[in-house]
Amino acid sequence: MKNIWYTLLILVIFSTCISPFSVESLNTDRILNVEGFITTVPKVHEIRLSYSMPFGPEFTGPGPGIITATVYLRDNLGNVEVLNLKPPLDNFDRLRGFYQTSADFSAIVGRSYTLHIELVDGSKYQSFPEIVSPVPEVDSVTYHAVRSATEDILNDQIGVEIRAHFQDPSDVKNNYYWKTLESDFVLVAEPELHMSVKDCCEICYHKEMPFPLNVNTVSDIDFNGLYQRRAIAYVVDNGVRFKDTYRLDVQHLSISDEAHRFLKLISQQVNLSGSVFDPPPANIRGNMINIDDPSEQVLGYFFASDERFLRTYIQKSKLEFVQTPATIIPFDCREYLDPDGKNRDPRIGFFPPPLPVDPPADWNPPGN
Repeated sequence: MKNIWYTLLILVIFSTCISPFSVESLNTDRILNVEGFITTVPKVHEIRLSYSMPFGPEFTGPGPGIITATVYLRDNLGNVEVLNLKPPLDNFDRLRGFYQTSADFSAIVGRSYTLHIELVDGSKYQSFPEIVSPVPEVDSVTYHAVRSATEDILNDQIGVEIRAHFQDPSDVKNNYYWKTLESDFVLVAEPELHMSVKDCCEICYHKEMPFPLNVNTVSDIDFNGLYQRRAIAYVVDNGVRFKDTYRLDVQHLSISDEAHRFLKLISQQVNLSGSVFDPPPANIRGNMINIDDPSEQVLGYFFASDERFLRTYIQKSKLEFVQTPATIIPFDCREYLDPDGKNRDPRIGFFPPPLPVDPPADWNPPGN
């Protein structure tokens, strides 16, 4: 009996010491978020406007895109480029709020550009001017397989590192940003291993954003004027990507000091590991302000860049090693995105089409 009373007393003590922690948002207002940049390559450039929702009990996911704003660019010579709202792909298109330039628009090296935004409630926002600095040409792009230790001592991470070779100019300060673009690769399947024999298809072409999505930026403060063999991208080998050929597309960009500082801080926050050596989480301010209320918090950054488009074909036969064993896909490669058909419901806005068996029209790996 005495032991029972002791047990009850301990339970009461611990139950009274534990109280629920209520997370409350410090700000219930929606926050304007601006994403996008322009470059010197003539094409359609996109700026996305959305509302970032505050964290708290009311948080329900990413904020909605803004589809009723007036958006335009103005350069230091007074030239204006009006951006038009991109039409949605369908009624279930969640990526709303994209505003596009004309198809032949391009920034000009030496000029500065300011982004202007006006919302339907009359709020006016603009960026600080961003000047376009020249970026040096890239002589060549190379790649090699790399092996990295992980928390699992029995399994290393395998990936491919891509390097750009170029001369950094000695007469000016340069900041670089390498942005990976949606890329294509040959998807190799083994449909003959399916329980019911399938006569198609073994080879398909898959399009994806390379993983991981690192923010890769650097200043030449430590190598001004020196020839560079700089790592500009890294793609994890998941056993599928490098079974044949992977075509990686990268933008080689110049950015301002302020843009480099912003992207560097973003990179630090994205790569927080939970270590005691991590910098504390921070509220990173961009270069957008409310004209009438500069104290208002606005997320994101608009920048303008000189661009060199880089494309390289990573071929399995030229890699020192790959992830083994390679992942087996025992079904028709066209069904890779949804082999069980569970997501093919247009009511939820997700209906993955089968992967194509023909390569992209501009597919041209070395040796072809």
